Amino acid sequence: MARAQSETLTEREAQIMDVVWNQGEASAEQVREALPGQPHDSTVRTLLRVLVSKGYLTQETRGKAYAYSAVIGRDNAQKSALRSVLARFFGGSAEDLVLRLIEDRQITPDQIEELRRKAPEEISKNPKRNETRRRSPKKGS
Repeated sequence: MARAQSETLTEREAQIMDVVWNQGEASAEQVREALPGQPHDSTVRTLLRVLVSKGYLTQETRGKAYAYSAVIGRDNAQKSALRSVLARFFGGSAEDLVLRLIEDRQITPDQIEELRRKAPEEISKNPKRNETRRRSPKKGS
């Protein structure tokens, strides 16, 4: 039985998207050459087709090859992936995610302090983001 297609990116799909985002446009061969682990050509081409079907990439004919371009920007892909992680593993709680990062020492006290300094600046730049935070229900509420 075939696995259901996920709207979020697998690790290899994210690597392919990084190549396309960095290059702006890339052929299957350019993508394959830029990927770690020397994947097989047919694997890369299959994953490119999957990314087109998911709506992440578009393809245009360039001579005998396709050129792939991103439809979805890195920022939007990050937001989508983060929403998915929050929903699937943290019950929608950003606080629980941050606590996990602190507990696992993935974020240092210096980084936390830097985030505290940046937070008022980011909130004033993006008031809509701040509204979303205030409306989000807290765990246990």
